[in-house]
Amino acid sequence: MEISIWLVVLVVAIFALVRGADMFVLGAKQMGASLGMSSFAIGVLIVGFGTSLPELASSVAAALEGATEIVVANAVGSNITNILLIVGILATLGGRVVIKRDLIKTELPIFFIATAHFLAVVYDGMVDRLEAILLLGTFCAYIYYLMYEAETDDRVDLVKEKGRRPRLEVKSLVFIVIGLLLVLAGAHYTVDMVVNLATSFNVPLGLVSIAAIAIGTSLPELSVTLQAIKNNESELAIGNIFGSNAFNILVVIGVPALIVPLVADEVVMKLGTQVLLAASAIFFVNGLAKQIMRWEGMMMLLFFGFFLAKLMVFI
Repeated sequence: MEISIWLVVLVVAIFALVRGADMFVLGAKQMGASLGMSSFAIGVLIVGFGTSLPELASSVAAALEGATEIVVANAVGSNITNILLIVGILATLGGRVVIKRDLIKTELPIFFIATAHFLAVVYDGMVDRLEAILLLGTFCAYIYYLMYEAETDDRVDLVKEKGRRPRLEVKSLVFIVIGLLLVLAGAHYTVDMVVNLATSFNVPLGLVSIAAIAIGTSLPELSVTLQAIKNNESELAIGNIFGSNAFNILVVIGVPALIVPLVADEVVMKLGTQVLLAASAIFFVNGLAKQIMRWEGMMMLLFFGFFLAKLMVFI
C-alpha cells in the first residue's frame, strides 16, 4: 500500500515538474518580449532553458538532499531518452527529417565538446567542484557564441527589435511564479519518492533515476517534438534536442556539483555512459548527414528498448 502511494506521488511530482516548466516558459516568453528581447534570444535562453528546467530542478534537489547518484543518472538518462526515444519518435512518426541549417557551425561542435567533456569528467566515477567549474565554463562559452558569434555566421538579428513592445502582463508574472513553485515542489517530492522506492526495492538509486526520472523529465522535449510533427517543423525539434542535451551535461551536472561532489553509481558507469556514447555518436552522424530517415528512427526506438532491457540486469 505504501509503495503504491509513493508511485502515485512520484507520477504527480513529475507531472508538476513538467507542467511547471511549461507555465514558466509561457510567462517568461511574454516577459522577454516585453523587455525587447529578440525572438532568437527568447528561443535560446528561455525556451531552451525551460525544457531542461525539470532536469535541473530535480538534480539540485537531489544534491541538497545528499542523493548525488540521482544527478548524474538523471542527466545521462535524459540525454539517452532525448536521442533514442524523442528523436526516434520524431523520425518514425514524422518521416524523413531534413536539416537545412548548417549545424557544423553551431550545434554540432558544442554537442561534441559537451559530450566528450562530460565523459572525460565522469570517467573516474566522480564530478568534483573544479570539474563543475569547467563544465559551466564550457556552457558560458556556448552562450557567448550563440549571442555574439552566431550573429555573423547565421545572419540572425540579436539586437532588440524595433517597434512597439508588448506590455508586461500580470498573467505572465503569475505563470512564472506558479511555474517555479510547481517545479520546486515537484523536484523535492520526485527525489524523495525515488529514494523511498529504491530503498524499498533494494535497487541502486541510479537505476530508478536513469529510467523513471529521466523519461519523466524529458516530457517537455517530447511535447516540443509532437508539436513539431504536427506543424511540420521537425528541424526545430532537432535543434532543441541538440541544445537540451548540451544543457543537461554542462549545467544540470555543473550546478549541483558546485554544491556537493557527485558520485556516478554502477548503473551509469557500466551501462549509461556506454549507451550515451553510442547514442551521441549516432546523433552526431545524423547531424553531419543533415537528415534522419524513418528506418533510422525505428532503429533508435529499438536501441532504446534494448537499453531499458539491459537496465533490468541491475535489479
